[in-house]
Amino acid sequence: MQINSDKNYIYFSSLRCPIKPFRIKTSKGYLYCSEIDYNKDYPDKFYKKIGKFYLDIFANTSSHPFWKKCRKPNLNREVYDDYINSSIESYKQYFQNPDTTVLLVHNNKKQLVGALYSRSLELSKTLTDNDTLYIDSLAIKQEYRGNDVGKKILNKILNTSKERFAEVFLVAYKESVRFYEKLHFSKMSKNESSQTFAISELAKERIDYPDYVDFMQINLKEQSSDRWYNRIKNNK
Repeated sequence: MQINSDKNYIYFSSLRCPIKPFRIKTSKGYLYCSEIDYNKDYPDKFYKKIGKFYLDIFANTSSHPFWKKCRKPNLNREVYDDYINSSIESYKQYFQNPDTTVLLVHNNKKQLVGALYSRSLELSKTLTDNDTLYIDSLAIKQEYRGNDVGKKILNKILNTSKERFAEVFLVAYKESVRFYEKLHFSKMSKNESSQTFAISELAKERIDYPDYVDFMQINLKEQSSDRWYNRIKNNK
C-alpha cells in the first residue's frame, strides 16, 4: 500500500498491523516515523545498518558485560562483527513474517535516530505463542530522549496490535525497567506460581536474567483471564 504525503510516496505494508507514517515533534525538530517495505528485497547493508544501530545504543546504555565488549573506544571487534552478522540472518528471517513490525525513525537529515522491532512470540519451541506480541528491540538515540519518542512509537505499536494480539511480552534491561513501568508494563514474578514455568523457560534463553534483565508484560485485552504463560505451559 502507498499513500501520498507532501508529494512523496511513502510505503507501508505490514500485513496484519499496518501503521501509517507519522511525525513526532521534538525539541530538535520533527522526526519521521514509518515502517520498512516488507516486500522489498533489501541488501545486507540495510540489515547491517539496523543491527549496528541497536548494538551501538545498547553498548552505551547497558551494564551487561557483553555490551561492554562492544563499547567504544575499547570494543572487541570480533564480538562486535559477529553480533552484526548474526543479526543480518535473523532479520532476513523474521522481517518476512506478516506479524513483524519494523518501525524506523529518521530526523530531517534522514539519519536513523530510533527503531522498534516487534513480532509474534517465538523464542524457543516452548516459548511460542501466536497471540502474544514480542517487543524484540526498542532504541532511541541519546540526543532525542526526553521527547517521549520511545513512548510514542511503542504506544503506536500497542494500539495497532490490539485486534491481532492479546498480550505483549518483552525483556527489559534493568536500566529501562522504569520506562516500561510508566507505560503500565509489569515485571513477571517468581512468587506467582502460574508464572514460574514461563520464567524458568525464559531463563534458559536469557542467562542474563535476573542480574541484568527483567521479564515484562502487559495484557492488551483487560477482560481476558487466559494468559500467555498458562498457554505455553498447557501446550508443552
